[in-house]
Amino acid sequence: MAKPVPYNRHAVVRLKAEELRRIGITRGLLAAGGAAIVGRLVQLQGFQHSKLRAEGEKRRKGDRSLLALRGAILDRHGKPLAQSEFCCHIAIDPMSVREVDAFAQLLARHLGKNPSQWQAQILQAQERRSRHLRIARYVPLSDFQRLLKARSEMFQHLRVADRPVITGNRVPVRRYPQGTIAPQVIGLTDPIEDKDRGNRLVAVSGIERSYDRRLAGVNGKEVGERGAGGLLIPETIRERTPPQDGEPVQLSLDAAIQQATEDAIEQLWRKHRPKGVLIIVLDPRTGDLLAIANRPTFDLATRAGLSTPRNDTPAERDRALEAMRNRAVEFLYEPGSTVKPLVVAALLGQGLLRPDSRFHCNGAIVIDKRRINCSEGKRHGNQSLDDVVCHSCNVAMAQMGLRARLTGVYSALKRFHLFEPMGAGFAYEEIGRTIPPDKVRWGRELRAANLAFGQGLLTTPLALTAAYGALANEGRWIAPRIVLNPPIERKPPELIIAPEHARLVLNGLVRAVEEGTGKQAQVKGYWVAGKTGTAQKALEGGRGYAKGKYIASFVGIVPADDPRAVILVMADEPQNGYYGGEVAAPAFRQVAQFLMWYWRIPSTRRETTRTPPPRGTRTG
Repeated sequence: MAKPVPYNRHAVVRLKAEELRRIGITRGLLAAGGAAIVGRLVQLQGFQHSKLRAEGEKRRKGDRSLLALRGAILDRHGKPLAQSEFCCHIAIDPMSVREVDAFAQLLARHLGKNPSQWQAQILQAQERRSRHLRIARYVPLSDFQRLLKARSEMFQHLRVADRPVITGNRVPVRRYPQGTIAPQVIGLTDPIEDKDRGNRLVAVSGIERSYDRRLAGVNGKEVGERGAGGLLIPETIRERTPPQDGEPVQLSLDAAIQQATEDAIEQLWRKHRPKGVLIIVLDPRTGDLLAIANRPTFDLATRAGLSTPRNDTPAERDRALEAMRNRAVEFLYEPGSTVKPLVVAALLGQGLLRPDSRFHCNGAIVIDKRRINCSEGKRHGNQSLDDVVCHSCNVAMAQMGLRARLTGVYSALKRFHLFEPMGAGFAYEEIGRTIPPDKVRWGRELRAANLAFGQGLLTTPLALTAAYGALANEGRWIAPRIVLNPPIERKPPELIIAPEHARLVLNGLVRAVEEGTGKQAQVKGYWVAGKTGTAQKALEGGRGYAKGKYIASFVGIVPADDPRAVILVMADEPQNGYYGGEVAAPAFRQVAQFLMWYWRIPSTRRETTRTPPPRGTRTG
């Protein structure tokens, strides 16, 4: 039997003291811990409350841009030339894809490409531990919805959280229902992906740029709390600013006439391979531009035809942007013989010519020791004003310049607004020019003669077309316009020449088509008034002319007895011929024939007649 341990009072006291010390330490630690926790709570709840609350809300809160649709660009009949719709950029989270083979088969069915390509792309992204991989751009929203539905059906055996993550980022795109017509007029937009302001289209050129404020619209925004997938939880949305769609812009262009003009200019472009071509169709009664076609050109949807500069030089930049150039307002040239009818009409209005004035041509004239030959190399003899316009006689026009002097010819050209901006609604516009008479110190007589037959001045094709519109409109000049709605401010209509003077010149232009160089512009069954131009191309800086380089043109009015359209055709440095009558007149005829059919204008000309009936008389 074991002996009992003797009771030791001092040992018991020591044990209790040790326990009490430990308890005290524990209490102290607990008190210190509690104080630290309370202090931290005071710090967080008292001093850092606002900051932490804001950070928490920032982590939970998210926003989503509500995209606005860009306004449509319409033709005069309301047909959309450019309009916007929404598409998707599709992305996936590669790390969420567990069944790579099956998912690759799904993508191949809906997005194309070989399943093995998708499989390799996903596996490579998983090796990089990437959480975002864009797999398609500009996919229609309906196709994206079908892809999401097929994903849910294929992986329905998995929990929703375990299925592959597919996201779609909505982006606006521009569509062109009438095809690519008048791209230089309509203009380009570039898509911009912006997380802060929302994806949008940025205007680059044309009407898109000049009316960007009206077309663009304003993106809206939704603010709420993000869910696990990063999307906003609908129930938490507490702030919503709706988007404001852009407003439409209606042009004066007629889509059908524009397409016919594009067909005509394409034939000229292929046959004569010029540096550039332009066709303008104008309604002289209203100033409405019904068609503007340019070559070279580009495709608005695919951007085919555009190029990037090979180096940063002005010449290379101009070359790269040539296809975007709207030559109607961005090209200055010497109009040559097409100015002669305008000078005759204006000098009649100034009283410097009379309807019965006559001029003699013996084939050439010498002014300031410079010999000026007649354009046809002929001796026209004694001519009426009708004859001068029909024969495009340089000698007679030079004589008119000498009679009117430099100030008279300059005033005649200014009367037709050739040196003023047209203000038709385009983003960029060159302004015609010549040296004012008070700046000419010597050679004034020679300069007056040159101006009278179309040399020594620069103007835009649109200004020249509007000037011929005044001849077609019985002397009433109306400012051209490309935009119908919203209405643009235009110069008020102006009677710049007397109606009888306009008719006299118009008769001469009919003879120029019937008997002169414009025979290839004739339209069977209709009277045509027009003037060819074959001008040497002026060098940069106005120092002479480029040898062997010409601008061939034709400006015509149809039908001449009741004008409905002015058509200008201009070819810059054409090949396989360079005369306006052989290069430009056939394209005019093609467009004019379409207009007569499109507008259902009855024929007024009989093959046995050689002169048109009085204006406004309809026969046949």
